[in-house]
This record gives sequence, structure tokens and C-alpha cells, in this order.
Amino acid sequence: MISDVFIIGAGCSVPYGFPTGAMLMQKLKNFYYGTKFPREKYDTSDIFLVDLYQEHFGYSSTDNKIEYREDYAKVLPYSEHEDLYNQLMDEIVLPFSRSVRNSMMVSTDEFLKNRLGQKQNKQVDFGKRLIAYEILKAEQASRLGNIDWIQHLLSRIDQQSNWEKILKQTVFLTFNYDRVLEYCIFLYLTSDKQYADADAHAFIKEMQIHHVNGFIGSLEEISFGAVENGKYQEIAKRMETVWEKRQNRDESEKEKYQGFLKNAERVYFMGFSYIPDNLESIGIPRGAEIIRNAKVYATAMGLSPQNRLRISTYLDLKDFEKRNEPEPMPEIENRILKDASAVDLILDYYTLP
Repeated sequence: MISDVFIIGAGCSVPYGFPTGAMLMQKLKNFYYGTKFPREKYDTSDIFLVDLYQEHFGYSSTDNKIEYREDYAKVLPYSEHEDLYNQLMDEIVLPFSRSVRNSMMVSTDEFLKNRLGQKQNKQVDFGKRLIAYEILKAEQASRLGNIDWIQHLLSRIDQQSNWEKILKQTVFLTFNYDRVLEYCIFLYLTSDKQYADADAHAFIKEMQIHHVNGFIGSLEEISFGAVENGKYQEIAKRMETVWEKRQNRDESEKEKYQGFLKNAERVYFMGFSYIPDNLESIGIPRGAEIIRNAKVYATAMGLSPQNRLRISTYLDLKDFEKRNEPEPMPEIENRILKDASAVDLILDYYTLP
């Protein structure tokens, strides 16, 4: 049995309608944070804070819509709830909105980093809730009808009689908070293999899918795209930025990832940004000695020559774009960095006996 490890970054979710880190930062800059109560009749603000802080309000924005219909965003059931909404706006939301709009950072991780360990920790918590809110909205609107790398991966695995074993032995180390991989596998199991929902959830639990920086939560706990889930407090606690990961480094977790990598015959880096802190968090230091004996295939879609040089040096790979041979040499074929998408990598280099 071939031992495969997939290291997955935000670029892998983009074909399905999800944002990269920079795109997510732009969403936070453009987000309409609303106004305080009392609100004017012409005010088009939503009451998204009711959903993000449902542990305080006890109901969702949809509950309020059922109660007040077209006026749902103009009034809350209790005056003390309007006071609480205004307090959240004054203490957390409006300062956050001003900061993020003026920020010179290019990713949400970098933006939140400057608030860690400071008085703005409530802003970090709010930022994570808002990121989760945006990701769940992206899940809700996701383009899973698009045939891309997950469909091609599952289609190739499905051709094997031992497809269950292959899926359970394949390791996925993902740096994404979303659950698009799990949900596509859930759809595969329930639609193509006629699994009952409960059996599909149980199967996915047995798989080696590891969210390195935390994630929204299991599909059983929080349904795919469930924006009004009432659990943003718990979700925010599960999410870690790169910088928090560095501060709270769990060596046992890192050792587990290193165990996967040491035993890997093939390692696929897909849609990944190759930030050294991310690589080190899964046990790959400069030189990548730990995967020296594995076949390594890595995407570098749209990256500059200088960036490709940095990555190929760090991971000890050959830059496919710089080869001089008219045909790829075998040793280059086995350890390459290529200007390609995740689906290209699957189509070109993912084979099963």
C-alpha cells in the first residue's frame, strides 16, 4: 500500500468558492459592520452580532426575522439586548472595523497577530468569529458542482477495489479552517457509495484528516454552511493563527505529523504558501531531510522565479520550470516544484497500482 501525505493550503479551496488569506482580509476590510440601536427605518444594517454572540442573545437572526419580519434588523426582543448589541459595537466591533480597514497587513493571520497578548484580545476573539462566519457563508455558497482536484482524487481512488483502505490510510494535513474536503468525501460516501449519513460521518472520523491550525468543527457538530449555528464561541477557541501555533506549540502533535512524513512514499504540497512557520509546525525544517526519501510533488501556481527558488531550496526540490531537458528526467519527475494547480498535480502525478 502506497503511503501518501497531502499538505493542503488555501489555494486548494479556491476552486470551490473559498477565499485565500489575502482575499479573506479584503472581505474583512469591505465587511459592513452595521450601526447601533435605535436604528432608522432606512437603515440597511443586519444583526450579524446576534449570530456571532448567540451565547449572550439566545436566538438567531432568523428567529428575529420570523418574529419581526421586515423589521427584524430594526428591533431586538428586549431593550437590554439592544444595550448589549451597542456595547459590543462600542467596545469591540467598531474599533476592530477601523483597525482592519486601515491595516497594512495582507492576511488575517498577520492582522490578528498584532492583537495577541494585548488588550485587544477581545478583538482577536471577534476576528476569529467573523472569519468563521465568512467561511461558513462560503461553505453555504460553495461551488461543489465544480469538478476539481477532490473529485479527480476520489474518482481515481474509486477505481480501486480497496478504496476504503486507501482513503483511511491517506494522510491529509490541511491548514484550512473550512471542511470542503470532508464534505466532498461525505457526498461521495452517501451519493456514490450509498452510505447512510451516520455511517459516512463515522467513516470520516476514522480518516487521517488533520486541521493543523484548527477548524470550524466536525460536520456532525456544525453542518456544512450552518451560518446560524450558535457555536461561534467554541469555534473561535478551536482556531489558531500561525503565530499562536508558534507560541502554543504542541510537540506531541508535531511528532505525530513527523511520523506520517517519515513513512510517506509520496508527499503532495497543494495550494500551499510555504510559510516557514507552517512548514516547521508540521516538522519540516529547512532542507526537508524528513521527506528526503519520498517522492515530492509541489504546486507553485503563479509564483515568481524568486519565490520558486526559495521554496525549492527549502524543500530540496527541482524547479520544473527551469529544467533544460526536452523531456523530464526521472529524478526530476520524483521531486518537483511545478507552476501548476492542485488538479494538475492530481492528474499528472497521482497514480494507483
